[in-house]
Amino acid sequence: MKLNSRVILFLIFAFLALPFVAGTGLYLSGWRPGRTVNHGILITPPATLATPGQWAGKWSLLLIHDAPCGVLCAERLNQLGRIRISLGQEMGRTRVVWMGQAIAAEAANLKVSMPDLSTLDMPPHGLGPLPPGSVILVDPNGLAMMRYAPDADPRGMRADLERLLKYVRSA
Repeated sequence: MKLNSRVILFLIFAFLALPFVAGTGLYLSGWRPGRTVNHGILITPPATLATPGQWAGKWSLLLIHDAPCGVLCAERLNQLGRIRISLGQEMGRTRVVWMGQAIAAEAANLKVSMPDLSTLDMPPHGLGPLPPGSVILVDPNGLAMMRYAPDADPRGMRADLERLLKYVRSA
């Protein structure tokens, strides 16, 4: 059985067009993948937090926790600090921020154990009510883009942050 050259040419074009036709069909039908690779919950649309200059052009791990910062708050800040340190050379592109009704003496005590800790005394706008201990990932422009539950795994936060830093560097 010998196929003529027109049939072979048609089959080649059909196989090349098949992925585009399938992709267009999935897109138009509204299909979305059931699982994403991020560990946090994406905030859509991203919420603007105060003035963009306040975020110093760095990715920020923002801990929402009202004062006093007890054992759980201090432990979470320690976890966030370790996430930042574990990024190695990318550590300089990130920072840890504690947002709550900070008491000056308490903020000073926390800065002794974490010298790079930044504090903000204002509540986050546009995020709605958040349970104490929630972590917000803020981009360098001051947009809250992802949030994590108080009991979220630090390894997932690190993986998300590492992936974002990699993609932003390569863009």
